[in-house]
Amino acid sequence: MEHSRALQVLSWQHKEDRLKCREFLRDIQQQLDKSSIRQRIVQFWKNELQKHVDAEEAILFPFLQKHHFNFNFLNILKREHDTIRLLAERLNRHDEDYYLYKAFIKLVDQHSHFEDEFIFKKMEEDISPQELSQLNVSMAAVSR
Repeated sequence: MEHSRALQVLSWQHKEDRLKCREFLRDIQQQLDKSSIRQRIVQFWKNELQKHVDAEEAILFPFLQKHHFNFNFLNILKREHDTIRLLAERLNRHDEDYYLYKAFIKLVDQHSHFEDEFIFKKMEEDISPQELSQLNVSMAAVSR
């Protein structure tokens, strides 16, 4: 879903993450080398996704709390971030297991979809475009 320019940074990151997830799932379905897939997923986590998750927690979560955003949605976001981190830690143990890779990738994909389709839509309904633009600027500053 295309969101207003005010949420552009987050939307683009999610789009890129979801494309990467599809690429990993395709490699898993083709049963390419497990070690290579694990290594690429770990690099994806360390070089891209972890920074995105950290930025959301440092900037987006407090922003949503400040605007009295739905507690249940915030709770889901926090729990999913915790689970993504937990699975990422397990990836580093060199368990050559397609199941673990799929669980991690599917959660990242579903989480990005949830944020895009539900969280961002609700934000656009409830929060002024000016404040969303300020959020976008803050997210862009830490995404570089």
